[in-house]
Amino acid sequence: NGSFEVYKSKTEDLLLNRSIPALTGTTSIIENIGAVENRGFEFTINSTNIDTGDFRWESNINFSTYKNEILDLYGDGEDDIPSRWFIGKSLGAIYDYKMVGVWQEGEDTGSFNANPGDLKFEDINGDGVIEPENDRVYLGSSLPKWTGGLTNTFSYKNFDLSFFIQTVQGVLKGNPDINYGDELSRRNTPSNVGYWTPENQSNEFPSLVYRNTLGYGYPRDASYVRLKDARLSYRFPIEKIERFGLDNLMIYVAGRNLYTWTDWIGWDPESSQSYRGSGDWTNNYPVVRTYSIGLNVSL
Repeated sequence: NGSFEVYKSKTEDLLLNRSIPALTGTTSIIENIGAVENRGFEFTINSTNIDTGDFRWESNINFSTYKNEILDLYGDGEDDIPSRWFIGKSLGAIYDYKMVGVWQEGEDTGSFNANPGDLKFEDINGDGVIEPENDRVYLGSSLPKWTGGLTNTFSYKNFDLSFFIQTVQGVLKGNPDINYGDELSRRNTPSNVGYWTPENQSNEFPSLVYRNTLGYGYPRDASYVRLKDARLSYRFPIEKIERFGLDNLMIYVAGRNLYTWTDWIGWDPESSQSYRGSGDWTNNYPVVRTYSIGLNVSL
């Protein structure tokens, strides 16, 4: 059994935080502007795959996908680049330079005035200069393309085993962790950031002396698959515990946030902070992996 839902909605006069020039005395104002359309579908399936009496296997699957699209902003058909709003695109837009590699030793940098180990960006308008106003493009959205989850529960006599896997796919967001060196040993830089060196001519990560003067946001894929929960339990037979005045006795072991498969570099691809597990710049911690052992007793 399960459910399947399809929806399409249009919202007008959204309450949005609009960027304005700082010379006005503030950097943003809240306005009722524009129109946005959301459309998508989601489904849930609950199934009993095997049931032989002693052994039972049940599954729950959920899937959701949607597309968010800006239909209008100010009635003039123009994008609002400072606010990262583009007609025909979704909210949460990633608008940045298109990185095409890292400058290597012996390459002709032409008019780009780059050094080996500097990031290399696509010259969109072909004028030989990388400029914020001419060479940034829409790269994607921080909103996921789809999300899903799978729960499996296995029961054999008095034993139960269940685990939950969740996934988020198609997320793009900035990862400033790649832009930091050791900050005088004040940061724990992820060990898998293979910074460019003459011996390690990476085509993905810059050298430690690279200075990000263009304000590149390091957008990276934050998709992930996570083993979120797992639990193994044993229920003692009623005939063995009733003489002690017990109605139920169960012992279990459980784990949470056990493992994450991702290409994201940093503490947690799920975090709303682009590079932190929680909190802010001065007060934060990574996602916590926990294990527990418990005993449930009913009298």
